[in-house]
Amino acid sequence: MKRRKAGRLIAIILILAVAVAAAVLFLVHKIKEDARAEEAERAAAEAAAQQQAEEEAAAAKEQERLDRIEAEKGEWYLILVNNQNAMPDDFDIETVEVEDGYYIDSRVCDALQEMLADCREAGYSPRLISTFRTRETQQYLYDHTANKADTAVPGHSEHECGLAADIIDADSLGWADPLIAEQEDMPAQKWLMEHCQDYGFILRYPADKEDITEIIYEPWHYRYVGKEHAATIMENGLCLEEYIENMEDYYEAQ
Repeated sequence: MKRRKAGRLIAIILILAVAVAAAVLFLVHKIKEDARAEEAERAAAEAAAQQQAEEEAAAAKEQERLDRIEAEKGEWYLILVNNQNAMPDDFDIETVEVEDGYYIDSRVCDALQEMLADCREAGYSPRLISTFRTRETQQYLYDHTANKADTAVPGHSEHECGLAADIIDADSLGWADPLIAEQEDMPAQKWLMEHCQDYGFILRYPADKEDITEIIYEPWHYRYVGKEHAATIMENGLCLEEYIENMEDYYEAQ
């Protein structure tokens, strides 16, 4: 009898020991699982926070870039003067003579003189026929032109901002009117259209942009915008309106 009781007691103890061991193993496993879940949750939260921080940093960097571009658009050399945008009354112009009585913004003079000199050094004959115009001169031209569609309304001419120059090949001076599309075929003009961006100028009114500029093709009208912008505009076949409107797609502001 005593042996049977002892055996049952031992069996109960063994069962309890197994149960306790199982419970301990379960508890250890549960603790490990909870720890892994907590670690995974913490890692996910850290990853999400890192991603958010990176996105916010990228957004801030992009906004800084856009702000710099917006500030760049306000620089004097990117002033947009056209039928919809009049010359600002406070636009500051100090002109100096380029040559032969033609004047231009003093900040542009050296670049224009260098371009003309290099064109001549290459064996061609560029000739200035129009640069800076006062509002009074533009008014006179507008009042006395037969076709007002081809003449800018006073206050809306690029020549008034002192950053534009009309240049023809001297050999076309004998034409009845040198300001025609055929000017593009003249040797000096070909050189200027190929190299103008090297001096910070662009061909302001391209043949395929008349619907945007609202100005006829003028293969003689050059406008200063600075070397960096000029290179981008000319290489991408843009007009100034397109470039300024979509500047963030083309210009990497420093």
